[in-house]
Amino acid sequence: MSANDRPLSAPPTGRVPCATRVEVEAGALIVAAADVRAWVAHLRSHGWTDGELDHVWLTRARQGVTR
Repeated sequence: MSANDRPLSAPPTGRVPCATRVEVEAGALIVAAADVRAWVAHLRSHGWTDGELDHVWLTRARQGVTR
């Protein structure tokens, strides 16, 4: 069977993407402040604490995201 004829694998169970998630272009070096506010509000709606947000923010900053 060639690679193109193989059936697709089933999606992983247990993790369903959130319908209201906030996304930006992967290659964007600058993210609009409104998008950042929406992202923080979205994560807080899922119960994220300020400490968890700080950790993620620092990780993203190290990857080159400036705003």
